[in-house]
Amino acid sequence: MDQSRSPSHEQFTRLLVTHQRRIYGFIYTLVQDYAATDDILQETTTVLWRKFESFEPGTDFGAWALRVARYSVLEWRKKQQKLPLPIDDELLLDLAGMAGEIQSHDTSSRQESLEDCLMSLNQRDRDLLEQRYTREESVVAIAKDSGRTRDAVYKILARIHRDLGLCIEQKLNTLHSL
Repeated sequence: MDQSRSPSHEQFTRLLVTHQRRIYGFIYTLVQDYAATDDILQETTTVLWRKFESFEPGTDFGAWALRVARYSVLEWRKKQQKLPLPIDDELLLDLAGMAGEIQSHDTSSRQESLEDCLMSLNQRDRDLLEQRYTREESVVAIAKDSGRTRDAVYKILARIHRDLGLCIEQKLNTLHSL
């Protein structure tokens, strides 16, 4: 079986896309720097994939991902010791603890919505998501292969994430209004 199409890859991609905005927001809240947030999110995503086999299906992927993000932020903060940071480590740990306790609402509905929304994307966008998250290609490699700039690829990914987030929210709102 083609490893890039295995169920665990697809499950990971769906879960990541569903929770990515939440993870990004959590990281940004702690570091208050867009470039650092992008770097930390990339590191967090890499760790999540490496440890995905230890994720217990049926549990809260978002809470698990936020715990991993918390450690990635702490690691980043260690590297930034000489720079002034917007909050101290104690407050960071308090915020991280609170965020880690947040439970996802109706995970199965979100999963179904994500699957529907992924299928509504054009093939080019789905291929880009697969390159980035399933095959774990770097943005730089994707940019080089596609003849785009790194920033252009980041903008395309951001648009796709935004579109998926809006689509999921619309579908969930429709479900809740029934």
